[in-house]
Amino acid sequence: MIVNIDNCDIFVGQGGVAWETDRPNLVLLHGAGMDRTVWVLLARYFARHGYNVVTPDLPGHGASSGSALASIQDQASFIWKLLELLQKEQGLPDTSVTIGGHSMGALVAVEAAGQKPDGVKHVLMFGSGYPMPVGQPLLDAAKANDQSAVDMIAIFSHSFGSQLGHNHVAGISVQNTAMALLERAGPGVLYTDLQACNDYTGLPDAAAAFGPGKCTLIVGDSDRMTPMKMSRGLAEQLSAELIVITGCGHMVMSEQPEQTLQAARKVLL
Repeated sequence: MIVNIDNCDIFVGQGGVAWETDRPNLVLLHGAGMDRTVWVLLARYFARHGYNVVTPDLPGHGASSGSALASIQDQASFIWKLLELLQKEQGLPDTSVTIGGHSMGALVAVEAAGQKPDGVKHVLMFGSGYPMPVGQPLLDAAKANDQSAVDMIAIFSHSFGSQLGHNHVAGISVQNTAMALLERAGPGVLYTDLQACNDYTGLPDAAAAFGPGKCTLIVGDSDRMTPMKMSRGLAEQLSAELIVITGCGHMVMSEQPEQTLQAARKVLL
């Protein structure tokens, strides 16, 4: 589905299932430089198990036009504008919303919950920590649209097993797949996203507005982009449940898809 917001065409995935009026809504937000395709398994599963699934490509990402939004707050505000439009024009019901996000998308999810705490039932944060600083070499490389930015993310986002090619499906490299996805991002998109993560300081205020005990973190034990120390600290700030996936780095949905799905099922079903 493509909708128009502020003269930008925004692609919205539905998990392959039409929305129904009596179902709760599940919004899933991708991370920096990525797009909705990171959610294929979870989107399709929960669309067939009781949810209206909404997986947008943020502006400037994937199949959406426009420019990447420069702050986490602006991205969160955009999500509410998108949901309002979908409810008004596309038949998405005005029912309870669970918002999930990966990495940058996780920050957007909790910020969105802080902006409209009565509109969100639960927040799912995948591969997340707080604060989310980004090293200057990575920022510099991303700003220059240099391949080394993709290389750095690929190395630090994946467990050593994934870097060696470990996968239950023969011939599939999750690291190479992630690199190909990041390489598809338009000029400046990855840098804008990473800078937004680096600059975001609003989580305490968002968490206070949303209230404790309404978040769940799903993280990998070998994550070097948002290490376990940061995830544990975030879980404490949010009074959130922390679910740790073994043998997994930052890209939980692709590195350990079945464990990630089961962790999400524990929360949503």
